[in-house]
Amino acid sequence: MAIPASTTLPAFIRGDSYSVPVSFSGEDGTSLDLTGWTLIFTLKFHRMQPDDEAVLQKRMAVSGTSAVMYLAPEETNELTPYRYEFDVQVTTPDGQAVSTVAIGTVAVQAGVTHALR
Repeated sequence: MAIPASTTLPAFIRGDSYSVPVSFSGEDGTSLDLTGWTLIFTLKFHRMQPDDEAVLQKRMAVSGTSAVMYLAPEETNELTPYRYEFDVQVTTPDGQAVSTVAIGTVAVQAGVTHALR
């Protein structure tokens, strides 16, 4: 996989659901089937923050040539409004190889409504 360029994801409102679409392709642009791999989305205040202090880290199994990392409202509701650093990595089924497929920033904004019942 090619080295990803830094990306700014669209901002979202704290407490809303949020989707991050990811597609997998080789350096020549052909689609890669990563079925069985694991997709990991990590959100931090800064890149050098230890992983065990990440603001949010979510894993999901990959099936096919693309995936959508979905964050539910309960996962974003406690986030502090801030411009976070993120990356998206994939790991092989045996966990021996890791590739970063996206890296950059995303802003979380405060909303007006804080809880729906």
